[in-house]
This record gives sequence, structure tokens and C-alpha cells, in this order.
Amino acid sequence: MVKSTSDSKTGRNPKTPHRLFLTELKERSLWFVRLRWGIPPAILCAAGAAVLLGYRFHTVAVLAIAVFILAYNLFFWRWSKWREPSAWKDSARVQDFIYWQLGLDYGAILLLIHFTGGIDSPVLFFCVFHILFAASLLPRLSAYGFASVAVGGVVLISLGEYWGWIPYYPLVIDADPMIPSSFLQLMLDLFFFAATLLITAFLSTTIMRVFYRRGQQLADKSETLAAYNARFDALFSLIKAIGSIRHLDQVLEIVTHDLAMVMKIKAISVKLLSEDGVNLTYKGSFGLPPDFVKTRVVAVAKSPLNQRIIEGEPFVRGDLSRHEMFQFGEDLTAARIQSVLFVPLIVEERIIGVLSAYCALPDRFSAEDVEFFRLAAGLVAIGIENSRSYEAIERFTTERSRFMLRVAHNLRAPLAAVLSMLELLREQHLGSLNENQAEYLRRVDRRTRTMLDMINELLTLSTSRTIKEKPEKKPLEIGWLAGRLERTFQDEAAEHQIDFFIRVDDGLPPLLGNSEQIEQLLENLVSNAIKYTPTGGRVDVIFASASRNMIAITIKDTGIGIPEADMPRLFTEFFRAANAREKEELGTGLGLAIVKEIVETHQGRITVDSRPGQGTTFVVTLPTAESPEP
Repeated sequence: MVKSTSDSKTGRNPKTPHRLFLTELKERSLWFVRLRWGIPPAILCAAGAAVLLGYRFHTVAVLAIAVFILAYNLFFWRWSKWREPSAWKDSARVQDFIYWQLGLDYGAILLLIHFTGGIDSPVLFFCVFHILFAASLLPRLSAYGFASVAVGGVVLISLGEYWGWIPYYPLVIDADPMIPSSFLQLMLDLFFFAATLLITAFLSTTIMRVFYRRGQQLADKSETLAAYNARFDALFSLIKAIGSIRHLDQVLEIVTHDLAMVMKIKAISVKLLSEDGVNLTYKGSFGLPPDFVKTRVVAVAKSPLNQRIIEGEPFVRGDLSRHEMFQFGEDLTAARIQSVLFVPLIVEERIIGVLSAYCALPDRFSAEDVEFFRLAAGLVAIGIENSRSYEAIERFTTERSRFMLRVAHNLRAPLAAVLSMLELLREQHLGSLNENQAEYLRRVDRRTRTMLDMINELLTLSTSRTIKEKPEKKPLEIGWLAGRLERTFQDEAAEHQIDFFIRVDDGLPPLLGNSEQIEQLLENLVSNAIKYTPTGGRVDVIFASASRNMIAITIKDTGIGIPEADMPRLFTEFFRAANAREKEELGTGLGLAIVKEIVETHQGRITVDSRPGQGTTFVVTLPTAESPEP
């Protein structure tokens, strides 16, 4: 189940701005601790400079305050180290940490003010900084609270010193104490100090309120942009799934999961319509109980919301509190689903099913959700149709291969028997033959052998397509392959008076392949090259490096070539080029189809370049034993 704390209308999380500022709050609170390490040395330096300039003050008290600041800062540092990680995720606890720091800082500042001249103390200006800190990191009234504390503390110290309630520690230079000349001057000093702090609090809180509002707006827009980006990513994932995954179950598993995640809802389902339009069957789902969707069939007539979709409505939103709208409303309620969204799956203006979204929140789906879901439904419908077409083609191809395999098996044994009988006749074991009879027997034998070759090649092709296991591959030395080719075809080439050359470049690594299939591939290509090259021609076989992990095998001849019009169908089963049929009447038309099948099985590639009357060049590129096998 995908839980969501997002707003039921927009899908956005209202706490996101708070989360964004919580990290900053934590960093600033720790920054105060780091900054405060420099305060005691700064007080010592300031005290030393004041003494050098001739000022006299309560030095012991000032140094004691510096030690006090160092002590409570050490406490805060240890406190930050001992806090559990979960404590930093609670803004109230982090704010308490800041309150304690600012409160103790104000206590230290008021003590410094008292021991360095009261209302005439230069430390008064430091009261401003903490108001700015409070305004930027704490609730709005906190700045006014700390301003009031500072004003109240300074007023009490100043009046207490003026009326003699507490000792007065003036800043003395050249034996003249710096004290207010009159009560009126004292009141004016206090008034302007209070006004300065309160105005600072007002301005800082006003500015921070604007910054916070702008930050909140920016956070909302950023989250909205992130949500749109996530949805675009989901659509892109759907497109990739449609383009790369062929089987319907796998496509539906991916799209239902991704849509539920990006929409932050409980569940997604895909229901496909029966051919008669009467029932909807669950074909894929995410988030729904397995028992609910397993073999579950929805009668369109008993589910008004589904019926409205089938009848042509672009979308339907529903509330599960109205059980009469759902055939299985009680089951959905038991699954804690409160709202649904249905959109049609349409292919070429034909409804093939319903894409459904389910959420545990009432009234969850907004207009933006509907538009996104309808767009996703269009892609899902395309994926379903593509998968159905691919699976139909796959079934047809499998059945065709099995049929070819059965036919080939059934024909091979009788043809082999016919050849044996013809051999007996030709050898005249059953009686002598005249010249005319012998010629006819040779023709029959030739035709029969061609049929047997075709059947054998059909068996090879059908077996490779029917049996899905990968062929056993092992390193094959290039020199060994070249030697096998030379021994197989040198006599045939000499018989046709054709120059036959094989060249192997130095330092080639072994090929990675099935020896039987690689030999069959090369024999088909070289046999064709010799067969369709006139007397006096030339056939070259070259083994060379194509790249770091690939070897190129080039079979080049000076034969009759291939017409340009026949090139697109060259690797098609039972196809023979027109000029090939004129030169050699008999042929199966399966050799190049087998060649292509073997090349693809070995993750290689094959190219052909040919000109009629000028020859043909095939280049087969295959991986070496050093290549990582996919």
C-alpha cells in the first residue's frame, strides 16, 4: 500500500516548506554553537585593548562572564552531540535548543552591560544581533519577546544603578566616570535604545515574513514542478516499456506500478473488455489484494461506472460510499479504498478496456490527475495492442516452425529411402540400363538430393527457432577455422578453375561461438561464392580485426553479383536472386536465411555489398572470446 500525506486535491504535501526550513533551522542552531567558541577570546582581546587605551572597569567580572559563556557553550556542544537523530526532525525541539542559546546569551550580555558602564556600555549594540537571529529562525513574536527582555533588562540595570539599588561599575578613563549627567538624559538614552530594538524587531520580522512567504511559494512551485517532472518520467518509462518489452504481462506489471508510484495512490488496475463487450477481466494490477483481482470478472451491466466508460464517457470519478455504483463495492471498501478514477483504453477509436486508479482518500482525483491519467491510458492502450500483436506473431512463428519441423521430419526418411533405391538402380544391381535410362536416373537423383538438402536446411532453421536454449559457445581458433575452410573447398574451387585464397591477419584472438554453427555459416557463404563465380574468377576469405572485441570475416568473390532490386529480400526464406536462378536451376533459397539466424544468435552482424557482373562481398562481424557475453 502506498501511503500519502499529500493534499487530497493537489497531491502536494503542505508540510514541504516546513521541511525545507527545518534543515536550515538545524544548521543555524549548530552555527550559534560554533560561533560562540570565538566569543570568550574576543572578550579577552577587547578587555586587553581597553586596558591599553586607559579604560578602567571590573576586569575580574568581565573575565568571569567570558568563562561562563565558554562553559554553557560547551554544554550546548555536548547537548548537540547527544541528541538522537530523530530530535533534529522535530522543529519544536530544535527551536527549544535555539531559545535556550539566545536566553543564556542575553543573560551574558546583560551582565557585560552591567559591569561595563550600564547605559553607556558599548556592549548595548550586541542586543540587536540576537533579535535578528530570533526573527529569522523563530516564530514572529519571539523577536519582540527577546527585544522586550533586552529592553527590560537594560532598564532595570540602568534605574537600579541610578538610584543605587545595585552597584554601578562605570567605564573610567583619566579618572572621569562616564555616568549620565541627569535623570532626563538617562530616560532619553533608554528610550532610544528601546526604540532601536523594537524597530529592529519589527523590520526584521516583517522582512522575514515576506521571505518566508516567498520561500513557501517557491517551495510550492518547486514541488509542483517536481510532481510534473515525476509524471513526465513515468510517461517516458511507459514509452520505454512499450518499445522494449513485448509480453503483455510484463508491460502491465510495469505500467501499473509506475503509475501508482507517481500519482501517490493506493492501487492501479487494467481491465480488458471481452470481444462481446459484456465483461471486463482484470489483466494487471498493483496495490489491490491478489484475491480480489485473481480471475475476477466484472459484468459491465452490474457496474454503472464501468458501463459509462464503455459507453463513451472520457472519464469517471466515483465515491465508494455509493456501493450501488460498483459490482464489488464491499470488497473495495474492505481494501480501504474510498475514491476511484476510470478512463477508457482506446485504440483506433475502439475501447478495449478500462484503466482504473484507486485511492484511500475521499475525493482524491483532481482535474490535473484526470488529464495525466487519460494521457497515460493512451500509452497503455498502445502498449497492450503492441503486446497482443507481438504475441500473436510469436505464436504464428512458433506454429510455423513446428509445422516445418514436422514436415521436414516426415519427408526426410522417405527421400533417404528413394535415394538408396536410386543408388541401386544406378549401380545396375537390379539389371543393366541403357544410356537414356541412366540419364533420367541422374536427373531424378539430382532433384531428389536437392529436395533432401532443402529438408535438412529446413530442419536446421526450424530447430534454431523452436529451441530457445542458447547454443554452447567456446573459443574457436581462427587458424583452425581457416584450415577447415581450405580443406573443404580447395578441391571444389580447383574443379571450377577458380582461384581460392584465405588470409588470416596476425595476432587475432579466438572467436566465441558454437563450432558447428560457425562452420555452417562460413560454408554456406563460401559455397555460394564458388557456385556463382565463373571459371577464371577469384574468391577471397579474409579474417581481420574489426574492433577491440570483434573480428570481421570477409568473403569476397568476382561472381555474377546480386541485382539491386533483390537485395532487400536476400535473407528471406526460399528466396533466390533472378540471376542465381538463371545460372543454377536448383537451389533451396534457405542458405542465407540460416546464415542470418546464426549471426544473430552470436550477437554479430552481417553486411553485403554487390554489383551485378562485378561480384559480391559479405562481411560477417562476430565477437571474440574476450568480449563480455550479454
